Amino acid sequence: MNAIENYWAGRERLDNAYYAEAIEFFKASVELEQHFKPYECLSRCYAALNEPEKAFESISEAYRLNGKNDKVALGYSKALAEHKKDIAAARSILSEILKRNPTYKPAQRLLNELSSTN
Repeated sequence: MNAIENYWAGRERLDNAYYAEAIEFFKASVELEQHFKPYECLSRCYAALNEPEKAFESISEAYRLNGKNDKVALGYSKALAEHKKDIAAARSILSEILKRNPTYKPAQRLLNELSSTN
């Protein structure tokens, strides 16, 4: 299977909550081709399996590969705030998202939450 086929096989398992099986396909996908989407999905799988450090590492890699993707940047900022307790970095990323896309409500909501708690 190529990277795309592995990605879609992983997505099918992720969508059906077979997280451990999905992980193997996403890992195979990134071994063949580095792309942010399998890393984003790996983060979701690891989070569902209560493996926060692996989830953080995966979303960090997705962000490194494509920090301009709003969904990935939002996920990374959430992980920074929740897992690393780095509220300032999370706010900074959220601000960048909103500069690019002022109508992205999930980023605005999270920024408001982080601003009201600290």
